[in-house]
Amino acid sequence: MDVRTGEVLSSTNATARLHPASLTKMMTLYIAFEAVENGEITLDTRVRISARAAAQPRSRLGLRSGQTIAFRYLIRAAALRSANDAAVAIAEALEGSQEAFARRMNRTAQAIGMTRTNFNNPHGLTQRTHLSTARDMARLARQLYFDFPQYYNLFSRLRENAGIATVRNTNRRFLSGYRGADGIKTGYTDAAGYNLAAMAERNGVRILVVVMGARSSNQRYQQVVSLMNRGFREAPRRATTRRPARPDYGRTSDGSGSGLSAGRVIRLQTTPRTSIFPRARPVQPSETPPEAMIAALQDGIDDVINDIRAPDPDPPATETATETAAAPAPPANADAGAVAAIAPEQSRIPAARPDAIVAQAAALAGESAGSGPVDSAQEPAIAVAAAGSNDDVPEQVPRQAADAAVAALLDSMPLQFLHSPDAVASVRVEDGMVVIPGLPPIATYIGETEALAGDAVALAAGAPATSPALQPAPALQPAPGALAVGDDGRILWRDEELLAALANENPADPVLAPTIVLTTGGFDEPAIAAPMPEIVTRASTSGGRVWAVELGLYSSRFDAERAMLRLALSESGTLGGGVRRVTTRNGRYAAEVQSLTQDAAALACTRLVARDHPCSVIDP
Repeated sequence: MDVRTGEVLSSTNATARLHPASLTKMMTLYIAFEAVENGEITLDTRVRISARAAAQPRSRLGLRSGQTIAFRYLIRAAALRSANDAAVAIAEALEGSQEAFARRMNRTAQAIGMTRTNFNNPHGLTQRTHLSTARDMARLARQLYFDFPQYYNLFSRLRENAGIATVRNTNRRFLSGYRGADGIKTGYTDAAGYNLAAMAERNGVRILVVVMGARSSNQRYQQVVSLMNRGFREAPRRATTRRPARPDYGRTSDGSGSGLSAGRVIRLQTTPRTSIFPRARPVQPSETPPEAMIAALQDGIDDVINDIRAPDPDPPATETATETAAAPAPPANADAGAVAAIAPEQSRIPAARPDAIVAQAAALAGESAGSGPVDSAQEPAIAVAAAGSNDDVPEQVPRQAADAAVAALLDSMPLQFLHSPDAVASVRVEDGMVVIPGLPPIATYIGETEALAGDAVALAAGAPATSPALQPAPALQPAPGALAVGDDGRILWRDEELLAALANENPADPVLAPTIVLTTGGFDEPAIAAPMPEIVTRASTSGGRVWAVELGLYSSRFDAERAMLRLALSESGTLGGGVRRVTTRNGRYAAEVQSLTQDAAALACTRLVARDHPCSVIDP
């Protein structure tokens, strides 16, 4: 058959019903590919092996009952090794049983046009009514080639991993011995004889040959080669490819269209007849709103829209000053720790208008000294009362000096927060720690109210502060760079000695006051040794002092190079390191692989001869 057009070039007893044997697996694989394409199963789906599948006779992959295996490995085993247990596992994974799968096989065969075929099982073991013809098998093979080209390359692989074992193709002789061969399937039983569906392509011409009922594998091979050569001689060089139509499972053989669908997923799409949105509730006559209400609602909506569209006006300066002056002041009887109280609403007091802060500090200082409150609105100066004697500081401080003092006070004080009177009342100072309900204690050196007020007055007058909280932090003193060596010869840094003392100190008798120790450590990375140079050697081909193998004589250089390349790839372990050459001998072309060791040449020929391929060892 010319695969491009489907034309039968030569036939003998093409419609005789015979046992197809393992050619049946072409239909099993066709349905498996179709199921993957339709989303019924994926290649990675794990299939559980039943006891029935595991008990199938040879040829087998070696599956065990209860075992799980990926669906792709079952396909490989059925296609290459012709494994009966894998074929039954495919059938049960797709249809649940062999019987249901056989019904699907027959529906698919009928849709393809295989009119004289009946399947009873997925593997092809002999059953009385399990029959087909050479013409039907040729039609199935052509359909398989055109419908699933992405999977067809599987039939040309000589070996492949099947999960639990590496399987070898049962069609190796034809694939390796005939130029352009790329498939498809062998079959044998005592009742069927030796069957083969073979396909090859040369120069764009693809020929399909089906032989059924041969008496031996040699006779089968010779008949296939003879028919292949005849097909390539008679087929036109150029022909229009006519792809077969995909199976129509909706029609039976009489074209009534009432047949059962099989092998594809049908999704019905319907259009909704009614709206999916609910209808609006009808308005009763008594519920009609008055026109005045509708007009009022419309006006209100217009006003809201206009307000949204209008730009936000800039706030006047007077409002900012009013908001600053209206900030709540802490109670007079609150201690200094209350100034640092944290409330949920956080906001820093603006530094641009510190009048309120100065007034609060002055008020605290005045109350602690027994004097009355000071008016913070006096211009151009602010009266500040000192804690203790009035002889220590002037009675009035210029505005500029007060601003500078307040700025310095703000920088040295923690963030100020707005808070409620209840939050202030619950804050207390214990052992130099500010205790706030709900928060961990805060360490502080802020003392009593008198000390805070005195420092505020001192800062305002330009004098240095006396409270520890307002003193500038001392600069960090770098540790000297000299090294110290311990008794064990280890080099110690001075800060490491301090760390060791702190680690072993007694809590009741501390070595130092709470101290922060800054330390650094540098570690030199180990030097990475330079990699040793890798020396790659290869046997020289000069002088002919190496071994070689001859892979047969061919009528053309192209045939010799093609066979040599295919064999070198299949025997890459032994022939991969050799040099491939084609030499002429008595008008024919010899394919040789040179530059081999004696062991590699002998092993390569042993493997090739076992696969019925000619090979001879050439001495140096």
